[in-house]
Formats: sequence, C-alpha cells, structure tokens
Amino acid sequence: MRWPSGRLAVEKFLFLGAVSASLLLAGAELETVTNKNTTEKKMKESEYGATLKTVNDYEGKTDNERIEAAIRGRNGNIVIIPKRISDIEPERTWWKLDRAILLPSNTTIVLRDCKIKLSDRCRDNFFRSANCGLGIEDPQPMENIHIKGIGCCILEGADHPRSTGDGGKILACPCPRSPNLSYTERHAHTYGTDALVKGESQYGDWRNIGILLAKVSHFSIENIRIVEQHAWAISLEDCAYGRVSHIDFSASQKRVIDGAEHNVENQDGVNLRNGCHDIIVSDITGKTGDDVIALTAIASQAKLRKSGELKSTHVLGNDWTRREKGIRNVIIRNVLAYPAGGCSIIRLLGMAGGEIHNVSIDNVVDTSPDDFHVYDDIALGKAPGTYSIGYGEQFPQALFNINISNVIGNARHSVRVLGGFQNSCISNVINRNPAGISLKIDNPDLIIDSVQSGIVNRKTP
Repeated sequence: MRWPSGRLAVEKFLFLGAVSASLLLAGAELETVTNKNTTEKKMKESEYGATLKTVNDYEGKTDNERIEAAIRGRNGNIVIIPKRISDIEPERTWWKLDRAILLPSNTTIVLRDCKIKLSDRCRDNFFRSANCGLGIEDPQPMENIHIKGIGCCILEGADHPRSTGDGGKILACPCPRSPNLSYTERHAHTYGTDALVKGESQYGDWRNIGILLAKVSHFSIENIRIVEQHAWAISLEDCAYGRVSHIDFSASQKRVIDGAEHNVENQDGVNLRNGCHDIIVSDITGKTGDDVIALTAIASQAKLRKSGELKSTHVLGNDWTRREKGIRNVIIRNVLAYPAGGCSIIRLLGMAGGEIHNVSIDNVVDTSPDDFHVYDDIALGKAPGTYSIGYGEQFPQALFNINISNVIGNARHSVRVLGGFQNSCISNVINRNPAGISLKIDNPDLIIDSVQSGIVNRKTP
C-alpha cells in the first residue's frame, strides 16, 4: 500500500493517529469499568450477597424463629433477609411475623427484594431495638443498628390488626367511619380485634409502631416501603446521629377489612420524639394517614410513667431527669408526599423545656390530588396557653433556629405558624391551591427576630 504524499498524507496520518488513540483510550476505559464492576460485584457479594448466609439457611418452626436464629448467628454483624424459601408453606415467599424482631447493637438488617408482613396474631412492631419493651424499666443505650433495603422491600400490616392507633385511642371492632359523628367521636376509636377481649389492653400503644428505636445512636433506616402500618410507621425516641431515607408510605387512616371500611388512627410516617438530635430525614414519598413527618417534644408530666408501660405510644418513660426533653440538629429534605388522613406533611410541636431548634426543612412538595386540601402542609407549634390531647402547654420559645425553604403546597396554608417562632427564616413558598395561602401567621406578636422572603400568596389572609 502506498501512502499519499503532501498535505493529504499529513491529514490522513493525524486522522489514523487520533483513531488509534481513541481506541486505546476506549479500551483502557472499558477495562477500568470492567475491573471496577467486578470489584464492586465482589464487594457486594461479600457484604450482602451469596457468600454470606441468609435467613433461608437457618432452621425454625416459624419465620420469627428463623430470623432470630440468623441474628444470633450473624456473620460480620449482617443479617440478610431475601424472599422466603421453606418446606413449610412453600408457596409463601413473604415472611410472617408473630412478634417483633429485636435488634441488638452492631446489627445490619439487609432486606433483599422481600416482604415482611405482620400476622393476625401479632400485636407488636416489625423491628424494635432490643433494649426496650414491655417491663423494661431501664433501657440502656445501644449503637450501630441499620435496616437497609435492596430492591423492592415491603413492610406490611396485618389483614386483621389486633390493635391500631396511639395510646389515646380506644379499640373498637367494627370501627366504622361514620360521617355523622363529631371530629372527637370519629377519632376517639380505632380498629382492633382485641376490642372487648378480656385481659387485653383496650388502648393503642407503642407496640403498634412499625419500626421503634429507643436510645440508639449511629443508626440508619433506608429504602423501604411501609404499607398499612398499625400506627406510626417509624418512631425514634432519644436517638442520635442517624439517617432515615428513601422511605415510601401507603396508608390513609382507613382500611377496607372484610368488605367494610374501618377507622385506623395515627398512621404517621416518621416521628422524632424527645431527646432526638443530629438526624437526617430525606427522600420521603407516598401517603400517610396522619402527619408524614413529625417532630414532637411532648413533655407533659401529668403522671409519671415508667419505661415499658402500655397505654402510651412512648416506650420510654417521662422522668425528664434521666434524658433530654427537646429535639435539635435535624435536617428534613426532599419530601414528596401528603397526609391522606388530613393532618400535615411536616409538624413541629415543642414546649417549654422541650424546645425544638436547629432544624432545616428544604424541598417539600404536597403531592395530594388537586381537589384534596388539608389545613396545613407545614404546621409549626400551637398557640401559647393552649393544650392539645396531652401534648402539654405551648410556649413562645418552643421553636427557634428553624429554616424552611422551597415549599410547594396544596393545603389551605402551605406553612402555618401557630405559636412562637424565634430567630428563624421562611423562604420560597408557593401554594398551588387556588384558594390557599402560602404563609399564615396566627400570632404575629410571637414572631421574634425572624424573616420571610419569596412568599407567593394568591389570596390575602
């Protein structure tokens, strides 16, 4: 083959050189990507895959026994729960719980494309930190507890729950949602087959919570779908240095059971309670029956209650000499959800001694249907001097150092400040509800050293 001479030869030489260099670079990149994928695959296999035992490798008469055996025999602190395989009911690929899975310190639960469902016999949580429970009066601190979903991972409530709702609700079966009842009467009762059963508590309590962690530091809960929880889906009491992320909810404060619609109270999403600090809640989607996210530093001392008692939605006691009342250092971001039961997307409730401060809320979108409008997308506090269902008296200094930004609402009020609000900022708030208000301030005299900007109101309050 003869090479052309002159300018044409130079151009062809440069072209072939560039092609050769590109091919070499592409080959090197492909080898790098292949090596990287191989390395990542090996890492995933060694951490969460086939090289480790799964719950299916353990024996037991019930699903609880097999999962509990896997936790006792966990390798590298990891417990993998894949789809169920068993000679007992081999057609059932999902796990059925009769009692809560108790999590000790230094435990990582990896849910791998599986579903865990509460049985009709179960009156307990899906997961609970092992330091708390019935009769445990002095829960000790725990650390390094993680629940991680890979793929499609579902936690689902029972078909016929024995109990639902919080500690203030009375069980009823049936529990119809009658439009003729007053608000108080309609929400006083909640579905539960334990209603009128001798020897069983007739009220909801902390056992109805989906995932319950108490006095746990360095934790995470991520990539899980929670369906028809019996009360709050996730509740954190006195927890710190943790993250709750990529959680999808499906609940609406009502359920069709055996062909009839029943009331199911207090189906909140994520609740942070007294003593929580340094926590991130992010990437929350779906719909709940009550508040999607609530920070509630409720500290009423009407009656001293020990840890581990029933008839309360707190598993920890209310002796405030032993732990903090307030909630601090919290980030809430990327929330695309709505409360189908009619409460708020985000609610902050503090009180004197139980202040909520250093909280950043960013990127909140009300995803409710166009014709569905709750009162407040984000509700801040309550008016001073008022009481609400045992929440305790509200004070002007209950909320401070709060930053709220980038909110798209569909409620009557995108953001509503009901009580004291100090040294705080609200910015970039709109409301797509034609009759809605972007920012409603109930008590302007209680707004101290706070600013607002970028508030778009279609209608003057």
